[in-house]
Amino acid sequence: MNRYEIRISGFGGQGVITLSKMIITACSLYENLAATQTEAYSASARGGACWAEVVADLDKDVKTIDYPKALSPYDFLIILSEESANRVKPDNLKKGSNTGFLIWDPSTIKKFRATQRFEKALSLPVQKLAVENFGNIVFGNSILFGAFVMLSGIISEESAIETLKRFVPSSTLDKNLEAFELGKKEAQDFQKQLQEEK
Repeated sequence: MNRYEIRISGFGGQGVITLSKMIITACSLYENLAATQTEAYSASARGGACWAEVVADLDKDVKTIDYPKALSPYDFLIILSEESANRVKPDNLKKGSNTGFLIWDPSTIKKFRATQRFEKALSLPVQKLAVENFGNIVFGNSILFGAFVMLSGIISEESAIETLKRFVPSSTLDKNLEAFELGKKEAQDFQKQLQEEK
């Protein structure tokens, strides 16, 4: 068993659920990994609190996930709202080479004090980048997906691109691929920074 556990938290309308479905699709359909996805959102779906989790087993011989929910500490956290940020604790992340990553959006979170206690916290202004580069916040998911793929190392670029093709309208595919590349570049720059700090 080699469980990899991801939690994404934010509010309705930010693409939290869609991003989790992109990750599980890439893992299960294109990487042939056993994986599960769970989600929850408040009654006031758009603008209300929501979260989603993906659990994947990186051992390709494993065919089922024995327990579908992610358990803290997580391998990867993506935090997109102030309310979610307030719930994050320093012991919520594992430590390891391709684990213990946190991505958070400073364009939706003003203060996130807990980030100072994490070694691998990437401040990625997803909404700002999406609007400035592509004119719409909907491209934020592809930016996040690119950053996740690069940092986690559990999904190949080929699998990620095939996943994008399934999730975005063909008329916006080129822009979404650009957004994916932007997310990857932000993550690569962050990885270089981590290496330099060692």
